Amino acid sequence: LANYAAVAVERARLNQKIVAEEKKRERLGRFLSPQVASRIIAASDTQGAELGAPEVREVSILFADISGFTSMSEKMSPSAVALLLNDYLSRMTDVIFKYEGTLDKYIGDAIMAVFGAPLDMPDHAQRAIRTAVEMQERLAEWNAERKEGPHLRIRIGINSGKAVAGEIGSINKKEYTVLGDTVNTASRLESSVARPGSVVIGEQTLRLVEGLFECRPLGSFALKGKEREVLVYEVLAQSAGEAPAASPAGEA
Repeated sequence: LANYAAVAVERARLNQKIVAEEKKRERLGRFLSPQVASRIIAASDTQGAELGAPEVREVSILFADISGFTSMSEKMSPSAVALLLNDYLSRMTDVIFKYEGTLDKYIGDAIMAVFGAPLDMPDHAQRAIRTAVEMQERLAEWNAERKEGPHLRIRIGINSGKAVAGEIGSINKKEYTVLGDTVNTASRLESSVARPGSVVIGEQTLRLVEGLFECRPLGSFALKGKEREVLVYEVLAQSAGEAPAASPAGEA
């Protein structure tokens, strides 16, 4: 009887662990690729690490926004807008996950992604730019495939630096996100500098990827909320001989 009881207790513990892991995997799956989610779960089991505690990390932030989407959506039915947006966001998120970025949030038709949190990424700036370039390429292919509906064009801004990353929110609801000047600057680069179809980056991002991409200076810009003007560059192409990197973070 004692043996039966011990087996029953062990089975109950195992079931509880499986249920907890599935809940964690489901939560992580909202903003991480399946591969990254699995590595985080494995690390938390072996090292006792827990995702969520706010910490300062070196990251690259990507903002992408559809140009003229508000006026475009006024000419479409709500169902057509939802269908178009869902398809677009799914395709762009696939690219973010390919390079193991973290989907921070959707802001209407805009996307915010993070590279370098919650997992360390020594090459976070490279991954962010490769993601942006491929997003533009995938969008061009999708526009060419579609027979009906408007052709979309997106602006993308990327900035690198320190940011606070972790679960932020109220007692009842928290979301994993990043905060700080690095994030605000990335948002301003996208909204105030980037043109439809372009990818622009800040000076710190350029330093981290020097020689890997062909970029041209756009000059200094006074961005909202910044005391000093910011040097901005446009990504033109990947340098010859450089292959896209989508290897696991920390193993590149």
